[in-house]
Amino acid sequence: MRSEGAPLHDLQHMQWIGDIPGRWSRERPDRAAIVLADQHQVITYRELDAHTHRFVEMMHARGIEAGDRIAYLGRNSDLYFVALFGCIAGGFVLLPLNWRCAAPELTFMLTDARARLAVCDAEFEPVLRDAMAGAAALTHLDILHTEGRDSLRGGLATAPSRQFPVPHDPHQVCVQMYTSGTTGRPKGVLSTHGGFSYARHAELISRDWANWNSDDVIVSPLPNFHNGGMSWMLIGLVRGLKCVLIADASVAHILDVIEEHAVTRTFIVPTVIRAALDLLKESGRKPPRIRTITYGAAVMSEPLLREAIDVLGCEFGQYYGMTEATGTVTFLSARDHDLNRPHLLKSVGRPQCGMAVEIRDEKGAVLPANLPGEIWVRTPTLMPGYANLPEVTAAVIVDGWYRTGDGGYLDADGYLYLTDRIRDMIISGGENIYPAEVEAALRQHPAVFESAVVGLPDEKWGERVVAFVQLRPGATVQAEALIAFAAQNIARFKCPKIVRFVEAFPRTPLGKIQRAILRRQAPDLHTTTPG
Repeated sequence: MRSEGAPLHDLQHMQWIGDIPGRWSRERPDRAAIVLADQHQVITYRELDAHTHRFVEMMHARGIEAGDRIAYLGRNSDLYFVALFGCIAGGFVLLPLNWRCAAPELTFMLTDARARLAVCDAEFEPVLRDAMAGAAALTHLDILHTEGRDSLRGGLATAPSRQFPVPHDPHQVCVQMYTSGTTGRPKGVLSTHGGFSYARHAELISRDWANWNSDDVIVSPLPNFHNGGMSWMLIGLVRGLKCVLIADASVAHILDVIEEHAVTRTFIVPTVIRAALDLLKESGRKPPRIRTITYGAAVMSEPLLREAIDVLGCEFGQYYGMTEATGTVTFLSARDHDLNRPHLLKSVGRPQCGMAVEIRDEKGAVLPANLPGEIWVRTPTLMPGYANLPEVTAAVIVDGWYRTGDGGYLDADGYLYLTDRIRDMIISGGENIYPAEVEAALRQHPAVFESAVVGLPDEKWGERVVAFVQLRPGATVQAEALIAFAAQNIARFKCPKIVRFVEAFPRTPLGKIQRAILRRQAPDLHTTTPG
């Protein structure tokens, strides 16, 4: 069965993402574009436009040319979007880096992308220097701080503001964003100007998004280095709205910012919704007045969703998508969050305009309604491929369709439901974690013979990372020591919360570890190992 969204019409009037600063600089020059809630700093649309072109001038002065990769390693800031729009205008490619990553991870991404310059917060320079020391190719990487003397912000205040024509090439790669790797190495997803523009156009013409107003105020507590956080901000900016950005994503701060700025819409993960409900209950404070909460990155349980609807009293929407599709593929609208139709609360919605979803078996044959298989996606927002990985790209993009690796099924009305994740991805607190990365980090320890990582349900985080470890004969090591060792090579949020030692693994006749059996056999996993 195939489920398709409405046609992606009126493309001649599509707003290109790169034109956002220029358009609203002319139409709403003094409106706040981005508000940094943590620093009480505001950048208007006029300033955003001027900074975009000054960014291009600064890069040219540093020898950056079209196609060069510019890394960004920093917390949420308006400067990230100055860099994004500047990269589009100048033909550069933005390389967002997760500031939680360990130095070896950064070394790989910077080297794989052949980064020419890195913009970074001063607090992350030590880990960036460590990453540069890990590869000779990075010894001449230019570093530009975001703030302070001789910084990006300082340069934007003094650089010439010559206007550059923004190219309208849909195939122009403007972002190279790394996702966790199923083979232990992250993959650089190439996103295009057209992909971002088509994605926002699909929302603008969809009836599911027709209730947006010019006076809406959005807030984004999600990190900009994630497609979800970046795209949510673009959803507001493409409409010329006031967009509030948060670097401190604590739940209490999010609630305070919503009230202070009269926020009408936000995009958060189910973990944050759970924490917000708990805080409201414990503190006795009134729920914030907000029009819509959109969630994604993980499916919300039906009991949690019912509680959120009851306590918060606002509309809810849900995204399902992936970086490879430049964000959203399906959307469960507010009207589908209907307590009288409880089966829909388990769905992730129907395809966006211009997008299609099919469920196929292991041979690629399309399956009928209500039969689970692998989710395949066709969308004009699809990536052209993974950087430097033509064979991997060819394996996942087949005749214009993207094999997501996610399991699911379509009902007779075209709603998509997720089942298992075929490639064993773990989602903890909205972060995507692939077992292969964690296993590779653990296997580097001299005491470890073999490891297998699974995700088990966790009431707070959605899932927690659990590692099963087989030690070498005669070797001994404490669980806490293994977790600390892994943290030297992978981000802390990817590290196991629990380590279980086993004498041998259950395996298939071909020798593959049977993760499903490990999940079922895991006893007494309620006590979390410190880590």
